[in-house]
Amino acid sequence: MGDNLAPRVEKSARKILRLHADPTRSMKNKPTFRQLAGKLTPESQEIVMLTRTWRQARQKHLQFLIDLHSEEEDRAYVADVVLPAQQVWHAEIEQVIAGFIAFADGWVHHLYVAPEFQNQRIGSELLAIAKRSTPALQLWVFESNLPAIEFYQREEFRIVERTDGEANEAKRPDVRMQWR
Repeated sequence: MGDNLAPRVEKSARKILRLHADPTRSMKNKPTFRQLAGKLTPESQEIVMLTRTWRQARQKHLQFLIDLHSEEEDRAYVADVVLPAQQVWHAEIEQVIAGFIAFADGWVHHLYVAPEFQNQRIGSELLAIAKRSTPALQLWVFESNLPAIEFYQREEFRIVERTDGEANEAKRPDVRMQWR
């Protein structure tokens, strides 16, 4: 990380810890939703914070995905693959990225909310942004991620396909879900 980036990332990490220590703090402030656009480097503050949120959100139910790639690889993937090809929106609370969604061409490719911000409708709000942009959506969810499947079912998605996972990078069973 560049010398001038480290203090900003450290400051953001302290805010996350402060919010985590007092979960009611995150509910006092409404999230701000913003679209990430333009060329960002893997070392940019936005990509570092977004990737950190992504990795935190996957820890409990998707640790096997964290084990597949380093944080540096994930940052490069977000900056060089996801951002140029997809709409990426994030929810921010007190200058901390609480969650994000990446979608394109009727597909939700990523929707993650940091654990300390879950169950506060942030995921629903992010998903609503994607729903407003297209008449139908679909996505893949790992079968083992039951909280995500239940969330999408509450958001009116239905399971339309199940696989043994042979076609995904993690080689884990997954389900394709569709809205409308």
